Amino acid sequence: MSSIAVDLGAVLGPIVGEDQLLLGSDCGDDRLSGLGIVRPQSVEQLSAVVRACYGQCWPLAVYGQRTKLLWGTAGLGPATVAIDTAGLHRLVNHWVDDFTVRVEAGMTLAQLRSHLQPQGQYWPIDSIYGGRGSVGGTVATADAGSLRQRYGGVRDTVIGIQFVRYDGELVKAGGRVVKNVAGYDLMKLMTGAYGSLGILAEITLRLYPVATTSRSVALSGDPKGIAVAARQVRLQGLTPVAMDLVAEADKILLVGRFQGIAAAVTEQIERFEALATAAGLSATPVDEAWWEQRAGLLAQPGILVKVGLLPSQQISLLQLAQQRLLPGWQGRLHNGSGIGLFRLSSDQPELKQRLLELRSHCEAHQGYLTVLEAPPIPGFDRWGYRGSAMSVMKAIKQKFDPHSLLNPGRYVGGM
Repeated sequence: MSSIAVDLGAVLGPIVGEDQLLLGSDCGDDRLSGLGIVRPQSVEQLSAVVRACYGQCWPLAVYGQRTKLLWGTAGLGPATVAIDTAGLHRLVNHWVDDFTVRVEAGMTLAQLRSHLQPQGQYWPIDSIYGGRGSVGGTVATADAGSLRQRYGGVRDTVIGIQFVRYDGELVKAGGRVVKNVAGYDLMKLMTGAYGSLGILAEITLRLYPVATTSRSVALSGDPKGIAVAARQVRLQGLTPVAMDLVAEADKILLVGRFQGIAAAVTEQIERFEALATAAGLSATPVDEAWWEQRAGLLAQPGILVKVGLLPSQQISLLQLAQQRLLPGWQGRLHNGSGIGLFRLSSDQPELKQRLLELRSHCEAHQGYLTVLEAPPIPGFDRWGYRGSAMSVMKAIKQKFDPHSLLNPGRYVGGM
């Protein structure tokens, strides 16, 4: 029996029970090899586990459904114990009339949808992993998806949190109202922090009504025409819930999804198709399965890259990718924000150079390129952060996790 197994049993067994402890080498996932895994079944157990690990000075990795297990600089980094939050999957409260819900962080997106659908409500997030990811993992990585066009990013929908500090103490912030801020805006700090500041336990979310009608149309044709139509969508007051530029083999599509009452959706579709006609483009209806299929392509194994740049420069970025990347890559950029994802195969030759070319283009247009998931790329900074806030971020990290025990090395700057 390994020393970590003995230590896990002695330190954490009395808290969660021996049946909730596991060695990474025994869980069938090579990414967890060498770690001790603990599976708390309640927020109270989570707090007690973190407190006990703090007493042992054990660095912690945290995950829910493993869809983003290796996102970040060092993946699981120099952790000793991995905390599996999948056992924290309860709906704490659903205030139907207020369009808010409080859930435990390990609840899957599919479970959340099944709870909300009978009430005609939903959380406007469309992760590329569909319903497989956890709510906590989605918030921790700010993984919003295409619906950010209408509803904003993840941080715009999180109105309350409960998290566990590095020493096991529970902290609450926010509530059931949209504006509830004093001191640090903890909801925004925790969103996209990759678990480096605290371990999410419960999250209160702002919900929206499910639309009665949903229709989507894809525009295709000359890239110059696509660029014109994309610009006109941003200028002419159309209100799609999603508007994506999608790279598909040797062509680029502009795909809009419109939702609401039937008459309003029809009017929006007609205006969108009129833009297509004016730009010399073809318009083709697509169904919900089309969106799911394109998301599934981005969720395939390989190298996942997140980009952001001026919306006006997205077409030129996709054209550069078509010139420099091998066939088989996928790209999807959100027309309103300029944020998006690329999925590349791991066997791209001269990978570092190709990524640097794409990053250079993004940075030349007020943007960035971050590699979310990839095998080691020698000499390549995955985050590529060029901003001036590093000292502030490190000061916040020191305040929230002074011993660097929470997901160490995973966040930007090795935090």
